[in-house]
Order: sequence, then C-alpha cells, then structure tokens
Amino acid sequence: MSTSDEDTSVCTPPEIRKEASNVQCDQLLPQKSKEFYLKVYAQFKDWCKIKKVAKVSENVLLVYMEEKAKNKKASSLWATFSMLKQTLKLKENVDISKYYKVIAFLKRKNDSYTPKKAAVFEKHQITKFILEAPDEIFLSSKVILIIGIAGACRTDELCNMKMTDVDTREDMIVINIPQTKTKSSRKFVIMEPTWIDVVKKYLTKRPSPDMARLFIGFRGGKPTRQNMGHNTISKTPYKIAQYLQLPNVDEFTGHTLRRTSATILADMGGDILSLKRHGGWKSSMVAEGYVEESLTDKRRIANIIQGTPHHINLPAPSSSNILCERSEEVCSEMPSTSTHAATNSEITIPVENFTSNRNTSGINMSCHNCTINYYFK
Repeated sequence: MSTSDEDTSVCTPPEIRKEASNVQCDQLLPQKSKEFYLKVYAQFKDWCKIKKVAKVSENVLLVYMEEKAKNKKASSLWATFSMLKQTLKLKENVDISKYYKVIAFLKRKNDSYTPKKAAVFEKHQITKFILEAPDEIFLSSKVILIIGIAGACRTDELCNMKMTDVDTREDMIVINIPQTKTKSSRKFVIMEPTWIDVVKKYLTKRPSPDMARLFIGFRGGKPTRQNMGHNTISKTPYKIAQYLQLPNVDEFTGHTLRRTSATILADMGGDILSLKRHGGWKSSMVAEGYVEESLTDKRRIANIIQGTPHHINLPAPSSSNILCERSEEVCSEMPSTSTHAATNSEITIPVENFTSNRNTSGINMSCHNCTINYYFK
C-alpha cells in the first residue's frame, strides 16, 4: 500500500472521506447539468438494487445499456454512458471508459442511427418574413430571427441576452455575447439596413430599461413586464415556418437559427476557421459538417471533376452568341446589347469586348460579382 493510500485509509476518518468525496463531486460535475448527472446515476443504482448487483462490472453495465437500448436512441445511450462515466468515477472510483465491450455495443447501435437535424430557412424566406409579416404580431419573432441568424445564436444565448449587450450605432448594431456554452465570449454585428430598422423599432417599443433582459413578452402589439422564456424563444422558428406555410414545420426547432446561420456562411464560401469563429465552436468537426453539406462546396468539387471546355462556334465578326449558366436575374452590369434574363439564356456580346492574340480569342468581363472568362481556340 502506498503512503497516500495509508493516509487515506488510516489517517482520515470515514466521515471526513465521505464529506470530501461529496464536495469533490459537486465541484467536478458540470454545474448547469449536475442534476441530470445525479439523476442518471440514481437510476442506475436503483436498477442495481433491483437486480441485486453488489459491484459494478463491465457485464453489469453491458446488460444495463442493452435494456436501455430497447426504448432509447443511440444518442441518448451515449449521453447516459458519458454521465455514468463521470459519476461512477467520482463516487465509486470505477472507470468505465475501459469497458470496451460496452463501447463496442454503443458503436454498433450508432451505425444504424441517423440523427435528426433541424430544418434551415433559405435567404428568400428570411427576407419574405421580415418584410411581409405584420409587426403587431411578429415584431419579437423578427428580432429573434435577425439576431439568431446574424450571430449563430443558441437558444440559451438569446434567452440570457441583455439590453447592455446591444450597442446601437448609426450604421450598425454590435451585439456581445459575454457567456456561451464553450465559456468564451463572442461578438457580431448587424449591418443590413432593413434588419437594423426592425431591431431599432423593437428597442423603442420596450418599456423602461430597468428590465435587464432583451427579449420580453408582447401581447396585442404591446410590451409586457414579463421576460420571454426559453421555450417561447425556441418555438419561434416553428411559428415563422407556420406563417411562411413551409412543409414539415415540426423540423424547425430552436436550433434552426444557428444551423441557418452556419449554412448560409458555408454556402457563401466560408471556410472552417470562419465557421468556428462565427459560431464559437471549439471543435472543427461541426464546422467541417457544414462545409461538407454546402452546395457551394459541392458545386466547386463538381466543376473540378466534371468540368469540360465549352466548344463554341463563333458567328459573324460583329458579335458572338454564348450560353451563360450563371444567373437567373437580369444583370445590369452586362453590355446594353446583351440579354441575361434566365439560366442558359443567349447573350449577344459586342466585338469590342473581345481580346485576341495569335492563338486565342476571348471575353473578359464581370457579372454579378464574378468574372466570366470565355476563350475560344
């Protein structure tokens, strides 16, 4: 027996050891979810009493997890295992992280499990709701939508946001999130003029600033002196989806705003580092998932793999007709003699837009913030 073991077993009275163990457990368990950890531990110990289990072993835990798997999803099983891992280590000094049969069992359960992801809003749907929904009913919902998407906010972050976290300036609104799930502060800005006007309108309708929280209840278009709760904020995307008459409204959850923000950033070409900074993720795994799902990234890969040169026969020397696959909108930046009204539309480009040398002739011009280069052998 080591010196430290002798000191623990001989010099320290049992009552002191028990009290010290309780203090240590309270300090090391996550404070926000400590009750859940203790509840899972208590349920496991109750099961052990019913099964007359005197000592925790790998086989005991394997049978327990197998019973739980009958009515729990793979994600819930992993959460249970994680909480038991901490509580058993702290309270009984049992390390279940080395129970490899249990871990293998959980992995096999995870193979056939596809997690449900919250649905996301598209940009045109966001614009439609902000511009068309009546402020008398949806002003709070608009501000939750704007701030949630602008800052990739979690529901807790929106719920705990205070008036002092919002800095209103002439051409922007700066919002600070002092405390996040990852224990690090985050700051973002709102610069879209319409969004700024909506947020400012909401701020002017609030009562006196003695109510610290940013989001308060509204009834009949008038503010109340009641803070908006977590459930109300988390149901906001569902109500927006209902107003927009979108399919599968139940898939629009409190996580929708955060997923929408990250999805828009990824689709616009944001890299993993930008996504991590924007959403405050410490791990690259989540950010990589958004990049992998990004249509922009899929188009880029498709162009690399499938891209082939376009063979075009040039007509009369005064102009050339080419097919444009870039935009569905009328482009004011193209020459006045060209048409650009629909995808795959025909564009007539004056000869002065051509550059030529001995080997090639081509076009070099800008359209919708991109450069279009066509070269013809």
